[in-house]
Amino acid sequence: MATETVQLKVSGLMCSFCTMSVEKALKRHPGVKKVMVNLVHGIVLVEADTSQISKADLAAAVEKLGYSVSSTETQQYATDQALFKLIKGRSTLGMILAVIDVIIDPLNLFGLPQQWRAYFSLAVAAFILFWVGQPILRKTLLAVRQRVINANVLLSAGAWGSFIVGVLSLFDPRWPNFLPVASWLMALHLFFGYFKLDTRRKAAEAVRKLLSLQPARARVLRGEHPVEVLTSEVEAGEVTIVRPGERIPLDGKVIEGGASVDESSFTGESVPSAKSAGSDVIGGTLNLDGELKIRVTKVGEESFLNQIVRLMTQIADRKPPLELLADRLMNYYGPVVFIVAGVAFAGWLLATGNGVASVLVLLTTVIMGYPCALGITTPMLAAIAGGKGISIGLLVKASEVFHELSITDTVLFDKTGTLTYGRPTVTDVVPLGVDEADLLALASAVEGPSEHPIGQAIHFYAEKEGAKPVAVKDFRAFPGKGVSAKVEGVEILAGKPSFLEERGVALLEGGHLRLRQLSAQGKTVVLFARDRDLAGMIALQDTPRRGATRAIERLKEQGIRTVMLTGDAKPVAEAIAGQLGIDEVRAELLPPEKVFAIESIQKEGRKVAMVGDGINDAPALAQADVGIAIAAGTDVAIESAGVILVSDRLEEVANALTLGSAAYRTMTGNVVVAVLFNIIGMLLAALGLITPLYAIGFMILSIFAILLNTLRIRRIPLEHEAEAEENVQLAEVEFLIPKMVCEGCAQTIRERLRPISGVREVKPKVAQKHLVVRYEPAKVKEPQLKNALDDAGYTALEA
Repeated sequence: MATETVQLKVSGLMCSFCTMSVEKALKRHPGVKKVMVNLVHGIVLVEADTSQISKADLAAAVEKLGYSVSSTETQQYATDQALFKLIKGRSTLGMILAVIDVIIDPLNLFGLPQQWRAYFSLAVAAFILFWVGQPILRKTLLAVRQRVINANVLLSAGAWGSFIVGVLSLFDPRWPNFLPVASWLMALHLFFGYFKLDTRRKAAEAVRKLLSLQPARARVLRGEHPVEVLTSEVEAGEVTIVRPGERIPLDGKVIEGGASVDESSFTGESVPSAKSAGSDVIGGTLNLDGELKIRVTKVGEESFLNQIVRLMTQIADRKPPLELLADRLMNYYGPVVFIVAGVAFAGWLLATGNGVASVLVLLTTVIMGYPCALGITTPMLAAIAGGKGISIGLLVKASEVFHELSITDTVLFDKTGTLTYGRPTVTDVVPLGVDEADLLALASAVEGPSEHPIGQAIHFYAEKEGAKPVAVKDFRAFPGKGVSAKVEGVEILAGKPSFLEERGVALLEGGHLRLRQLSAQGKTVVLFARDRDLAGMIALQDTPRRGATRAIERLKEQGIRTVMLTGDAKPVAEAIAGQLGIDEVRAELLPPEKVFAIESIQKEGRKVAMVGDGINDAPALAQADVGIAIAAGTDVAIESAGVILVSDRLEEVANALTLGSAAYRTMTGNVVVAVLFNIIGMLLAALGLITPLYAIGFMILSIFAILLNTLRIRRIPLEHEAEAEENVQLAEVEFLIPKMVCEGCAQTIRERLRPISGVREVKPKVAQKHLVVRYEPAKVKEPQLKNALDDAGYTALEA
């Protein structure tokens, strides 16, 4: 007995009706023990005895239901895109034609003769059912062959039954014209399919964007010369060469060279990590300032990046949303509708002996049983409640998120880039042996040519404080350690304490004491020496984001527990948490450890919301009951979250919880209204009281009732406080940057401008070679921005 877990990459899964169809069909095969379907990523995991059924047989069973099985992720992506484009085009065309048909027949707003209207309806219905709805027809036939009753079968029974009755009405006046009903049913069904497919397609982008961080090509040392090859062709044990500004292709160990590497998106460390011989590096991280030779240790599925992808997929598998649970119940709804319709048909036939009337009762019962209002509840709630959120800077990506927000009692925060800005800011200037003006002048001079984020932050701070310009010669960077230069013939050193000590700079007792004090506060300290004498030190720290303190206060007012999860060092994390008043800190966590931390909190019976911004937060955002991403964060984090803070104001987290509670109450009411309309409609149909016009009117009335109920969300009061800083007048300037030719250039420009005090937003547009900067004129001027870009090697022209 060879029990294995087989993974199938499936395209065309739109909703949980699809999930149940696949599960039912596969479980009928011998050897299949367990089936798990991941709608978001289009993955079907089958635990089966492969001696009884092969992977090819499993794939064939899925394809018999009308879905496509791909052999590679690239093929699946192409298939998904093609299917989305097909359904989008046909649903749009179907809805337009259905609305036109309703206007002409049965409403007859243009006063056309009955025969003209009837043949127009026939043409529209035939076109919609035979061509526009061809994908639905195909899936219906395949589902029936597999003895599966799903939404496609229920819809097709009503639509095609209406079409047949409508055709009969052209020749026999005893039959009513149900042709508009056929068009309307199919068009609505396609529209719902498009909406759900679009939601799943956008969610799956998280993994694709995560994988795109790995460079497509790597520079590998083969023989005596480096050769560029596809990253997928690199084997463990080979040596890669990574130059400044390039991403490290694969996990490995440095064997030669030194550099600062930006690992913040993966580890949460706000300060770049110094790498030298013997250091481990992560594939996908950015080499900032030195050349590295790296021996590859992990490739393929074993790499850190792929472990995060796998972790996210596994989390999604074991966390079905509320919508999934509701749709599971709907799978029992279809057979019930057919049973009720069959009983009504038999009752009428026995009571009246009228075959035409009995068939009409059967058909109208099936039509009124189709969950039209229930199907539109989700998109309507997402549109209206989502619009309410957007008005204050909240984007809720899916309606099921509202339920999770309504029951949240614990909010977890990442530190770097979420509670803080994710960039070093000067907090302390400590002159020793010189005055502060001289120390800032030296610091500005020696750090000016540096590419390191800490050096840039010091240089810009000194410039802002009016440091006197000084000529610099013989600048030299020591990656991961510090820099040196000559000012007026005197050597200036700047860097880590160990770097200065190696070069004979002595730290007196006062310097040691101040260094220990600043380090204990979680700050990064840079020492400066002139001619081997200590001149002073400058401390930097990742500072709290505007509104972070108020955000924590508002959550506490609502009785919400707050926790910080971060990959940063414990002293740094505790210092920030102390400033903000956070209840608990868990520091020095890798992405899998963040997931385990969330699981442990969930096992306590708590409902968790996670707020983050980086790649390292993506698995945690997926594991949490609801993920909340900062809009300025990485694409991967944004795609993994259910809520996005468009405004970047953390105080909106409290508003998200309030909106979630109100929206979920509304959704519950909508479901009750929709179900009542279906039950009442089926009863009226069984009693023979439904005509084609009433059928369409009933559908529209049910949708209108749900719309009115949902519109009440707009009146919900949400606290929207504008901070004092938000009242500051902002300016916006757009530059033309001819040398900005790639995303690497854009990243360099962001890193150069963001540390400048007063810069609020940096938006590079690589394709147009344009750069938009929003800033506070009181703190920074346009010429300073131009000078910063010039220093980075990017000449700024007026756009």
